[in-house]
Amino acid sequence: METPGDQATAAEAEVVDLDFEKFLSVALAETPPDIADQLRAGLRKRYDKPPVEALELCLGRNVPLARARQLLFHPGEDDMRVYPDLIAMPPAGAPDSHPQRVVQVCSLASLYLVHSKSWETVRPFVEAGGLKQLALVLAHPNPYLASQAMSALMHITDEDLLFPWHDPPATPDGRGPRSGPYALVWRRMYELSSSSPFLAHLLAHYRPGAEPVFPGASGMALRLFAFYVSWMRRHFTQDGKLSLSSGILELLQHWAGDKVVSEDERQLANQLYQDFSRFPSAKATKPSESDAGASGTRPLQPQQQHHLGGLDGGDDEEPEHHVAAEASHINSGPSADNEAEQLKERGNEAYKRGDFSAAIHLYSSALDVLVPTERLLTEGPRRATYHANRAAAYMARAGAQLREGDADTAGHLEGVDHGSEGLGARHLEAAVLDCDMALQLDPTSGTAPKTCLRKARALQRLARAEEAAVAARTGLDKCAGGSEVQRELRALVKELEERVGSAPAETQAGRDGGKEAVLGEEQQGNAAVRYAGESGAPAASPSAGEGPTNWNDMD
Repeated sequence: METPGDQATAAEAEVVDLDFEKFLSVALAETPPDIADQLRAGLRKRYDKPPVEALELCLGRNVPLARARQLLFHPGEDDMRVYPDLIAMPPAGAPDSHPQRVVQVCSLASLYLVHSKSWETVRPFVEAGGLKQLALVLAHPNPYLASQAMSALMHITDEDLLFPWHDPPATPDGRGPRSGPYALVWRRMYELSSSSPFLAHLLAHYRPGAEPVFPGASGMALRLFAFYVSWMRRHFTQDGKLSLSSGILELLQHWAGDKVVSEDERQLANQLYQDFSRFPSAKATKPSESDAGASGTRPLQPQQQHHLGGLDGGDDEEPEHHVAAEASHINSGPSADNEAEQLKERGNEAYKRGDFSAAIHLYSSALDVLVPTERLLTEGPRRATYHANRAAAYMARAGAQLREGDADTAGHLEGVDHGSEGLGARHLEAAVLDCDMALQLDPTSGTAPKTCLRKARALQRLARAEEAAVAARTGLDKCAGGSEVQRELRALVKELEERVGSAPAETQAGRDGGKEAVLGEEQQGNAAVRYAGESGAPAASPSAGEGPTNWNDMD
């Protein structure tokens, strides 16, 4: 006799089956009949036996069978916020059996086939940083996965299907998209111009004289590029003048004359070239210590032009996060293989002598160096170091007395007046961003715990104790046993948990941002070197570390 429990289980299974059938109907709607049966069988097999164990290892928690099916085939809003982690690139050299590879294959297929075709479904994925992960997968050595990432981006940027990116709906109170309900979506799309290899990976799909990565790759890449530069020009320039690097312009010119690609592709490339070649090409700034404020000289002001990755605000309304994006390496020319490392070493030297402005500029220049196509998939650890070192420089300069009228010419705070209100908080926000980028690029190396410690210290100084505790615990999970960093992380976790328990209002104040949210140096043991007077010459420097570990040592 069937029990009520059995009946409930059967009813639940029926609901799951209905959800899966809905998934199949969307996935197969535009699939050619000759492969629809094969695709249906493959998806049914995945539904019957989802990668439960791999999901558990990637997510670090128990994942029952029903939960695994939900994640893959009918995810909710919170599930889609996990998807950037599910489709993330596995560690370099990981075997095909690596849990992240297994989960990436399954999750990316579901995203491409169904989830990226619904704005309600994909919006939390975008807000959680999914666009950056798709940008990384564009360079995947597996052409099927690269094509799925490209297709998902095509769906997300389809203004008829999903969201009117160029003309977003107006809000009742008249706020623009940068501060209205779509602010986070806007920020994530904007970030592709700076802290992501999106453009480099996209344009690498034009391979003159070589077979395409997958059929139609160059045409899709060109359409995505056209969408992006059009969107940037519309919303982040005052006068509609968006300058591209000479390298991109030359690429478009060659593309327009390539008889191998389709006529539509040539016409679009020619249209883009004719449109953007009217403006002066963006020029990469040669890094120098004088530019960065070394020896007390005034740093050069940023050029008054808009170019990809080096945009100042197109109107009086700043991005919600109040941190300007860094210059993109797509605007730099080819360089010697060790140029970036040389710039990093010069940045380390500037940091050691207390010239944090020069250090920030030099680390930013290292990030700007063009990455050769053949090194795109192995460049993560090196670039992670540049981001982590720049985070330390931002933290060290957060408490310095800087001169009004000066401004960085590169980095997250490009063009921000050093005399502006709340600059200390902006420095710490920039440090958190750099730590996040470093951990995204290289989450498993031996330097990751120290990066987590830097992030936790920056968040602590922003009075965001709960987030700081999460960062510190993440660092503990990455630590080798018995290290100094591990001991300091443990002490910091204990301190932060006590702070969260005793002063919840302070944490909220940190979330509200602003100058008042930054804790004083005496409270947090700030290691910043203070500058004496207006000359910019460093005064005596205390230890760069907080506690027994010199966590700000350069890598």
